[in-house]
Amino acid sequence: MTDASSPTLFQRLWLSETIRLREEHAGPLEDAEANRLARAEQVDLAERIQHRALLLARRDGQWQALLHWLQGARLAGLLLGLLALLSGFGLALAALGDGRQPVNVFWALGSLLGLNLLMLLGWLLGLLLTRDHPAALGRLWLWLSEKLARDASAAQLAPALLLMLQRQRLTRWGLGLMVNGLWTLAMLAALATLLLLLATRRYGFVWETTILGGDTFIALTQAIGALPALLGFSL
Repeated sequence: MTDASSPTLFQRLWLSETIRLREEHAGPLEDAEANRLARAEQVDLAERIQHRALLLARRDGQWQALLHWLQGARLAGLLLGLLALLSGFGLALAALGDGRQPVNVFWALGSLLGLNLLMLLGWLLGLLLTRDHPAALGRLWLWLSEKLARDASAAQLAPALLLMLQRQRLTRWGLGLMVNGLWTLAMLAALATLLLLLATRRYGFVWETTILGGDTFIALTQAIGALPALLGFSL
């Protein structure tokens, strides 16, 4: 954890935005002493503003709340990571089953790739429609971070962080990196589970359909097998 006496530049900017939001919503703070100490610093205006914000944040509890928020954010990230691992494990089990019945290749591929395709489409739609607003999973992470911080003074921290990211047009990319990281973790868990199941159980695979015609079935099978064929796995 960052030491309370030495905030990083990012944390100083974050606190400055947090104090600005506080004053915007609740009116000017009592800042005579903070202004006096900030003016005494032999630095430029931007650093004086940051120093004033840090003094007010330490006085009113926002600095300690930020440290609690960061702890909550790490814990929220761990919880979402665990959820991603369990999701990948569940996808693999749903795709292969318990080994007592033959595995329908179409069903297995749909179980493994269908959800991922829907998530990818949702992410792309989010990029187009929500612009710089975080996606649902990003909002969940922010909400969990605030709840796990358990500090009433942390109320303005998440909005301040989003405003900072939006000004630099980093919201979709920063939170998108986290979302896609969780997706990758889920897929790696699914792959590892598939390899473990295939190594320890005997599965039979079948190509079956009830409503598709013969030509359609063959064309679909060839389309699915095109990529594995390029890698040397003939279907």
